[in-house]
Amino acid sequence: MQRIRVYFRMLGLLCCLALTHTCIALSAEKVVSSVSPLGLDVPTVAVRGEAVLATGNSRIAVDVFLFHWLGKKYPAKAIQLADGSWQASILLPVPLQHKKKQEQLALTTVPAGHQGQGLLRVDRLVHVKDKQRPVQSLKVDRKYVEPPAAVQERIKNDREKVRQALASITAGRQWTLPLARPVPGAVSSQFGLQRVFNGKPRGLHRGLDLRGAEGTPVQACADGQAVLCDNLYFAGNSVYLSHGEGVFTAYIHLSEIVVTPGQQVRRGQVIGRVGATGRVTGPHLHLSLFVQGHTVDPLPLLSERYIHTSDEALGHTARVVPNGVKP
Repeated sequence: MQRIRVYFRMLGLLCCLALTHTCIALSAEKVVSSVSPLGLDVPTVAVRGEAVLATGNSRIAVDVFLFHWLGKKYPAKAIQLADGSWQASILLPVPLQHKKKQEQLALTTVPAGHQGQGLLRVDRLVHVKDKQRPVQSLKVDRKYVEPPAAVQERIKNDREKVRQALASITAGRQWTLPLARPVPGAVSSQFGLQRVFNGKPRGLHRGLDLRGAEGTPVQACADGQAVLCDNLYFAGNSVYLSHGEGVFTAYIHLSEIVVTPGQQVRRGQVIGRVGATGRVTGPHLHLSLFVQGHTVDPLPLLSERYIHTSDEALGHTARVVPNGVKP
């Protein structure tokens, strides 16, 4: 009788152990299945006035990633990698005027062939820090500080031309990082400086000034399309390039433009030459970087090394200076 009792106790213990093992296995299976197939890589700290690179990836097939940032949605086409995963990268701005100390970035997508259902999402917190930006005083021709009435309509039209150019956002990413350095010269004026012209404050410097002698070739920072090639009142001879997915570069104060609107250009291709047109104190290149409609500092994304590309190797033939002369 005693042996029978011991037998049943042992049997009950074995059943409990088996049941516990089964529950643990089921629980583990549930945890694994609940892990999101999405991944989102982004710096945990961003600088006001700069752009951040965000990369979304998925272990299952997707067509488009949506990056949710500062109240807007930015689509980026997914590409399949060699390991079978899907990925897309995008540049996102932290505007100079942004006040918050942290922001939430979200990535959403729908598995390919399942539009309207099964939305996937992942979130990351990005902390925003300030950067000291000093004041710079310059002396320029009075007409660029107090434009006469005769040029007010031209200035208005110039702004509309730039607005339309920056509105021509194309799908597909043509840019790669780091961006090619357009001229070999060092930085002469940083992005975000408080500019004072002839003793009068005139807003922030929303570009990067690079040293260069008159006539120095200016190279495209990345593959893209010329969306504006014109002579503008303040900017002088200017070229705007669209690099896809909301990224544009602008090359300003040129002495000469050697590309035409609509022309496709390659990274490192000569698009113009350094000059002193528009509101300047002397020859240099003003480089602007626009990301999702905001100007950001190009310097953190520029290559440290300049790679010379010969004009002859590029095979360009256009030699255009809008309006023919300096303003």
